[in-house]
Amino acid sequence: MRRSLFMFIVVAAVAARASTAAATTTTTITIDGHFKETQPKGAPPPLCFNGALGIGQLKGLGKACEQFTFESFDVFDANGCAMVTGTDTFTLDDAQQSSFTEREHDTACHPGNSQQAPGQRFSYGSPGVDSGTWRFLAGTGTGVFANVCAGSGDLSLQFGGAAGVPVYSGKLTLC
Repeated sequence: MRRSLFMFIVVAAVAARASTAAATTTTTITIDGHFKETQPKGAPPPLCFNGALGIGQLKGLGKACEQFTFESFDVFDANGCAMVTGTDTFTLDDAQQSSFTEREHDTACHPGNSQQAPGQRFSYGSPGVDSGTWRFLAGTGTGVFANVCAGSGDLSLQFGGAAGVPVYSGKLTLC
């Protein structure tokens, strides 16, 4: 009887631990991406391991590439900033080259009157700032992103001359 009671307690403790572990299983992936895009004047840009322009990492996931594809110019906002839409594909440097694609809506602004400043035709890239939001495109996840069904976040990009520094944050939801 004592042995049966002991076994029951052990089995109950193991079951309780297993259900607690299942309840705390991660259902989201945090996106914290920092990249650098460079386009030297008169020379080819340095490329990421998969040929993309953005070189950086997704924090907690590792080295990554990002490639923005312009889709449309939408309008100028009340401040004269360009509003654009495009997609961005992120690829990890893992054995599967895990990737996902998101669609983003960005607002690109140039401080002051830098695009109309004297000599701007001879300079290489007016300074600017982009900000926007992104949403995961269903069905685009592979590898560690294969079970993602939704997600969204924010982005910012500071650029000037030959360099841009995009930063992405948000969450992906696993199904």
